[in-house]
Amino acid sequence: MLKKIFLGLIVVSSAFARAEAQNSYKSFFSQGKAAYHQGDFTGAVANYSKALKLRPNSVAAYNNRGIAKKSMGNYAGAIKDFSTALNINPRHAGSYYNRANTEHDMGKYPESIADYTKALGFKPNDAKIYNNRGVAYRDSGNYTKAINDFTHGIGLSPNDAKIYNNRGVAKAKNGNYQGAIEDFNQAVKIKPDYGHAYYNRACAYQKTGRTKEAKNDFLTAQNKYFEAANSGFRSDNLRFAKSGPFRNNSFNAQTKTFKAENASFDKNPFTAQTKTFEARDSGFWSNNLRFAKGGPFRNSSFNAQAKTFKAENASFDKNPFTAQANSFKAGDASF
Repeated sequence: MLKKIFLGLIVVSSAFARAEAQNSYKSFFSQGKAAYHQGDFTGAVANYSKALKLRPNSVAAYNNRGIAKKSMGNYAGAIKDFSTALNINPRHAGSYYNRANTEHDMGKYPESIADYTKALGFKPNDAKIYNNRGVAYRDSGNYTKAINDFTHGIGLSPNDAKIYNNRGVAKAKNGNYQGAIEDFNQAVKIKPDYGHAYYNRACAYQKTGRTKEAKNDFLTAQNKYFEAANSGFRSDNLRFAKSGPFRNNSFNAQTKTFKAENASFDKNPFTAQTKTFEARDSGFWSNNLRFAKGGPFRNSSFNAQAKTFKAENASFDKNPFTAQANSFKAGDASF
């Protein structure tokens, strides 16, 4: 009898210990998510690491810790975590997708394209993966495949303005300015406050000699930028506008020199404000804020840009708004 009672106590104690460990895992995991949402990436990594000590085969914890490391700029650590998650579950599309996003940020376009393709193998109807692979193709100079991916993404998500904007940039880089204008038209129709697309359409108008429309769109882009800053788009945007590229100048200086030969898609300031060609990290903005405070406008101005804004150096890849908020790629997939 005593032996049975003793064995029963062991079973109960073991079950209690497992339940306690499970509760602790959930607690650390939840604290990791909360820290990440608050921009405390170091705290997020620490809590996910504690969760992994209790559950070392947690794909979710490795995946989310990878996202936090990526947000800290620790790309090697992020890729290692995503790869570990995939070793545990080779069919986890989210980890392929997140690893692809990290590889893209590192400029490893072939690797990122390969991982986006693997993710699509498991989630063939995910518009954001097509969008991001399209961005990777575009950044690698393969505009035809980029346009194909954006077109596929639009078929899956016809009301996504950023995909139209992205396809427009790819068409423009491929020399199809009229097709680009049509895509920018659709982008602003879907999202009337889309300053990034107004700026890009202004550049396309310039390239086709439609200077009046170009200037009007440029002025609209200017207004959209400040509307976003003043409407709580981010309180930090307003601080950025006051201390960043507009500190001692304005769009006025650029519009005065806004001539047809000066169109440049790559210098679109809205790219950094909202980073609208990539989807942003799921619900997290702290990284964007850090970039805005230390980004491309730190020691520069639109005045300097306007003076050198010529057709021969037009480049979509130097769009200063891209770095501020990173919204042209779809965000990382977290649990």
